[in-house]
Amino acid sequence: MLRSLLCLTWLSTWFPGSVRGAPVTFNKDIAPIVFEHCAVCHRPGQNAPFALLSYPDVQGRAEKLLGVVTRRAMPPWLPDGEFGQFVGDRRLSTNQIALFQEWVKSGMPEGAAADLPSVPTRDELWQLGKPDLVVQMPKPYILAASGRDIYRNFVIPVALDRPHYIRAVEFRPDNRRVVHHAFVKIDASGQVQRLDDKDGQPGFPGMNLPDSVKMPQGYFLSYQPGKMPAAEPPGFGWTLEPGQDLVVQTHLRPTGEPEELQAQVGLYFTDVPPTNVTRVISLSSLNIDLPAGASANVIEDRLTMPVDGDLLAVLPHTHYLGKRLEGFAHFPDGRTQQLISIPRWDFNWQGDYRYSLPVHVPAGTVLEMKYVFDNSASNLFNPNRPPKEVFCGPQSTDEMAELWFQVLVRGTNDAAKVADAYNAKNARMFTSYAEFRLQRNPKDAHARTELGLLQWTSGQGEAALKSFQTAMQDDPRYDQPHYYMGVIYRVQKDLRSATVEFEKAIELNPNNARAYGNLAFVFLDLGKLERAERCMRRASELDPTDQLMKDTLAQIRELQQRSNSAK
Repeated sequence: MLRSLLCLTWLSTWFPGSVRGAPVTFNKDIAPIVFEHCAVCHRPGQNAPFALLSYPDVQGRAEKLLGVVTRRAMPPWLPDGEFGQFVGDRRLSTNQIALFQEWVKSGMPEGAAADLPSVPTRDELWQLGKPDLVVQMPKPYILAASGRDIYRNFVIPVALDRPHYIRAVEFRPDNRRVVHHAFVKIDASGQVQRLDDKDGQPGFPGMNLPDSVKMPQGYFLSYQPGKMPAAEPPGFGWTLEPGQDLVVQTHLRPTGEPEELQAQVGLYFTDVPPTNVTRVISLSSLNIDLPAGASANVIEDRLTMPVDGDLLAVLPHTHYLGKRLEGFAHFPDGRTQQLISIPRWDFNWQGDYRYSLPVHVPAGTVLEMKYVFDNSASNLFNPNRPPKEVFCGPQSTDEMAELWFQVLVRGTNDAAKVADAYNAKNARMFTSYAEFRLQRNPKDAHARTELGLLQWTSGQGEAALKSFQTAMQDDPRYDQPHYYMGVIYRVQKDLRSATVEFEKAIELNPNNARAYGNLAFVFLDLGKLERAERCMRRASELDPTDQLMKDTLAQIRELQQRSNSAK
């Protein structure tokens, strides 16, 4: 008897319709699965190429749908492991796949109309439903048909009459083909408006933003292909103040023909103020060298938690050569927990994942990233045919290795300790990367200069001076080593030597705003107000976003007026 019951249980998992004696129908059995797991994308206004909102939609594609469902290519979900580790796990259960198989096998009956659940009524444009406020790029941007990838920053004003607590942000590009990824950031200074549209196109170029532009502390405001936006729990989120602009930093890819982009950002409000302190940290490596044909290059990084914390979410990122992505927590008591495992990375379906239960990481826990890259011809996603050597870089055909965590900490003191540990780790990473580049090319003046700056900021003054001097010899046309030498001499109060170096940097690069600004400070210390004013004015013209330069220029002019009055 017991054996019979066990057999029935097994059969009900794999052949549910046969066991219960009732046919599997679309309206009663399949529609609930499709509406919950598929319709979020397969509906008008979303990425999917067709809708799955009715019996004809599904019945007409049933054989193809069965294939992608059975091999778990759809619904898209990269992490493996136990169900329920992350919020919103889109995978179908074994029982749901068996229902789909039985339905197709039995001729795809529609079933009784009364059994059909309500068709999803989500907003056609927004995955999180209608936002409380929608803001948009003021004008469309025209992306050239060909050329290298473009980094473009779009300024989107937000009209608010009072502060609002933000529980969710959804970025909606109207042309998804061209957007590799995007970050939504905030500017409270108004400085970015001066950079906007200077070249006749909306926004301004570059990966490096003014210091005033920042992502809200502790949050993933990012968009990647396939990412599903999510709302923060009550007590989390962040505050958007009146007068602040959104700055959307985008990575755009030409498609072979001119393309337009006029993206929108949906903001979702809450009345619950944020009462928690979160920070975002990443494990990453810049020392990426993937030889052509190599199928198992391993890239790793680690960070030791200096305080107790809780991991709330995780965001893995590579480009097309990522193969297997893993993250671990090695606890002080010797235990190891896998934080994420993606055995088959797919660049088109990346995103961030919120843990169903926060992962507590006590002080001393080592967070580890271990990524495997495949740069062989057998990697179907490899953009290079035949494969070629690939390094770290911003282009889609370059590579990256990043594993980001959202961490909940106990107050601002602990947050500062996490920031200190994170900054120290990154300093070691940048130092290692400069040395890595110098191993490949000992006369790389840019890498040598970056190494010198890192040496100087870590207190290795003599080593820094030697690095800058070597960089000058390796590339006599490069202005930055002269600029940094000038800064060192200025700090040491050697104003004569500082003047020589800043003037040399300006000679080599007349657009070096910081060299002009520092030279102005030197002339100010020497009491040469007219030359100080001239240099600081030029610095402000070259970089109108630098408020310190503007304030100092006003102070110099005030000193000039006093000096003239005294005469």
